Amino acid sequence: MSSITIEHHGAKINLLDYVPDYYLIAEKANNALRQLRIGITTWVAADIYTKMQPSIWIYTDERNVNAFCCYKNSQNYIALSIALISACWEAAEGFVDSEKISLVFKLNEEKAPYLKNALFFSMLNFVVAHEFGHIAHGHLKAGKYENCIDETLNIVDKENSKAENWDTQLKEYDADTFAIAIQSALFLQEWNCDIKVNLANIDVLFISTYLSFRIFAEKTGRNFDRYMEQSISDVDHPHPGIRMYYSVLLYGYWVSRAKGHTDEVMRVLSSGTHAVIAYDKHVLGVENIKACYYAVAFTEKGGQHIMNLNNRWQELVEYYNQYAYIPIEKLGDIDNLPVSVDENGDFFHM
Repeated sequence: MSSITIEHHGAKINLLDYVPDYYLIAEKANNALRQLRIGITTWVAADIYTKMQPSIWIYTDERNVNAFCCYKNSQNYIALSIALISACWEAAEGFVDSEKISLVFKLNEEKAPYLKNALFFSMLNFVVAHEFGHIAHGHLKAGKYENCIDETLNIVDKENSKAENWDTQLKEYDADTFAIAIQSALFLQEWNCDIKVNLANIDVLFISTYLSFRIFAEKTGRNFDRYMEQSISDVDHPHPGIRMYYSVLLYGYWVSRAKGHTDEVMRVLSSGTHAVIAYDKHVLGVENIKACYYAVAFTEKGGQHIMNLNNRWQELVEYYNQYAYIPIEKLGDIDNLPVSVDENGDFFHM
């Protein structure tokens, strides 16, 4: 067991490499952290990993749901708050224990603990991969001021707020893109000749992404209720529905790239979107697709927001490649990705 103290946004924060035993979540969290520390060593080549010097830590903030990454003294730190870890477990547990979960998943009591743990780990893996993406793609080293990025609400002065918010959104989009690539790789490693296994795994993947965005939307002080009336740069993170929708497209991109644009692949990918929509409909009581979690992406504004994020980021790739540890891949225009999603949640060829 070890700890270090770093300065983050002017405050000294004590980072631990474990969750203390007096937290109820300790055993589950520490098991997940052990797996994550092994996993991140495979996300980039060994020589790049050595240059990055990344490490995963927790800090005992019980109130603020947050994750941050920080570049100090040639080392990169990823830190998760206790509140975030607890929120991930509560989301996984709440999902599985819902009285109406049988309308989303065919689940017996024996499989419930497995599903909770799978969702919990997938959420933590997504968060760590997101922060790792900030690091790997040079977002920290390209920073103008302090080499830190965190997920808490960033309040800036009005004069510069829109420009800074949009800059942050672009980096969040890119970090999400990296995390989705990692999550897709893990899913593809488990690809099975039995399509039922693939269907179950993709449902966990999509639901865990959905729950992750819900946590960061609802527990970090951001309010997206007025999204349709506001400028898209009024907040420093994209609307969670926008994040979910482009994640669906990008999962489709990576899985189709590996397995081809087959009917089986389309069936698997559609299963994930149906799981999210079924949860909205049957568990949360959403009455129709237009009111679902990521329905804003079907609006003209939402679609333009997604294209602006992707296309503007592609213009910045060369700049950030100057600071990146690994080359940032250009994906091209998002409306040219090989698959998209229709209003029923079904994937189709572009």
